[in-house]
Amino acid sequence: MRWNRAFRYLWRLNAVLILVAAGAITVGVGTLLFSELQGRMAQKREAETGPLPPASGDPRLFLGQASLVQGTMVMRADLLLRQEGGSFSSGGYAETRNILFVDPAETEARWLLADDKHVIVEHSDVTRKEPDRQEDRTVATVALVKPVDVDRQTGKGRLLLFGPPGRPLTEAADGVRAMHVAQLSGDQITVLYERDRQLFVATFDAATLVKKREQVMSIPILK
Repeated sequence: MRWNRAFRYLWRLNAVLILVAAGAITVGVGTLLFSELQGRMAQKREAETGPLPPASGDPRLFLGQASLVQGTMVMRADLLLRQEGGSFSSGGYAETRNILFVDPAETEARWLLADDKHVIVEHSDVTRKEPDRQEDRTVATVALVKPVDVDRQTGKGRLLLFGPPGRPLTEAADGVRAMHVAQLSGDQITVLYERDRQLFVATFDAATLVKKREQVMSIPILK
């Protein structure tokens, strides 16, 4: 009798725990679905109410939040393409298809690229510390741009170097898989990138962005 009674108590306790766990899972899944729906609705509202992107006919394109290029009066905003999928609770993700530059001294904005058929996989600002200013000043930006039909990680693209207002624009290298480092040293910009399974180092004049030198870095064989 005692064992039967203990078994019944244990069975009831397990049933209660299972019920509590099932309720917690239901609430968690419901919260994730609600967050995903909110994220998708917010992206859709932003795309529908923001400034009109180029006439590409793709309703998923929208302009992101503009920001100042550090140390300048130039503003820039990413042209984003809303994609479904990604994180379960994020409601998808967005990839950069172009960059819009707005210079207050001019009357017309400027696109970095001629179309929205490329993906700006990554970009990095190269800055200079000014002794009489509180913030650093952007000298140039390095961006890796790939066609939309190649893999974002392994595909090849162009490495672009451009000034704060989007010009001058220099094609630093082609056939690039990944960009590693971009830094300013004196009056030249040094960029380390990967192409054809080799590391390359290229230097550019910081004022004109003209390429000065490019070389392959020899990597010693491990023993």
